[in-house]
Amino acid sequence: MSVRTLPLLFLNLGGEMLYILDQRLRAQNIPGDKARKVLNDIISTMFNRKFMEELFKPQELYSKKALRTVYERLAHASIMKLNQASMDKLYDLMTMAFKYQVLLCPRPKDVLLVTFNHLDTIKGFIQDSPTILQQVDETFRQLTEIYGGLSAGEFQLIRQTLLIFFQDLHIRRECFWKHTQETGHRCLPGVGNYMEDRRRRLTFPYVYPFETFEFCTWAK
Repeated sequence: MSVRTLPLLFLNLGGEMLYILDQRLRAQNIPGDKARKVLNDIISTMFNRKFMEELFKPQELYSKKALRTVYERLAHASIMKLNQASMDKLYDLMTMAFKYQVLLCPRPKDVLLVTFNHLDTIKGFIQDSPTILQQVDETFRQLTEIYGGLSAGEFQLIRQTLLIFFQDLHIRRECFWKHTQETGHRCLPGVGNYMEDRRRRLTFPYVYPFETFEFCTWAK
């Protein structure tokens, strides 16, 4: 088990959570200022400096239950509130999407590139929030500094650790995702949109959640 896996797991699942929430906010026609506040609040909490410092320390993965609790708290760090059924679906989609990406990585080191891709997507949500943007940029720096010099063998161990974490997570794919081979291929943030040294893209079949969920309540 690699003690360098937790930051990659946390950041990629968090990126998937933000992408899914952004899509649902758009689909439900939530006013732009309200939607931005939801994403800004969650991202600011997610990239809290002290939390990131602890996250990047070499350590074992959190238990599945503990990790799920972290994302529940993140999802409710804003004025948006999810009911239990919506949170269950959200977490299932997050984990299935990242598991899918790990399985499709041509090389173990591509897990780092997927992480950079998620952070790029997150930065797109906060272009008008320089303070939060600075928090994300600091995480970029830490990722580059810590993981840039790891060997292929170390990344192979990280990938194996991720797959072990996901091996008991069996999501009912037919309920959440639909593969559309007939519509060709498409790049989506966090799904099949990879970078190799920020130059090369690898595309995979477009997959998307087709079972919708509604947000529960909004705090005043």
